[in-house]
Amino acid sequence: MSQPVLLKVYGNLYPADAADLEALDRASAGCVQEGADEAVTLERDLLRISFEGLFFPVDDVLEAFAAILRPGQKGKLDVLDLEGWRLTRHQFADGRITSRSAPLNNVLDFSGH
Repeated sequence: MSQPVLLKVYGNLYPADAADLEALDRASAGCVQEGADEAVTLERDLLRISFEGLFFPVDDVLEAFAAILRPGQKGKLDVLDLEGWRLTRHQFADGRITSRSAPLNNVLDFSGH
């Protein structure tokens, strides 16, 4: 029996390397999702996070991002909380993390959906 998806997390970091992948893979090791797909992957120098499931250790992953961010790296981490109906975007630039949050209805209105 499949579990309901309560959380969707999508993100990226560019440029990234194998050390970044290892740090974020370790930080996200506690995630609970259907299937055997890896939540964190590296394609050349683009690190991607793609997760849909019950639990994703957002705080641990943000701590890992804070520890590895270097000047010149950019990216984001979008956390869609389907149970709380909220989107939180964490942006990475200039070695810093900034975060904003809004109800999903506001996001859908803004995007024209």
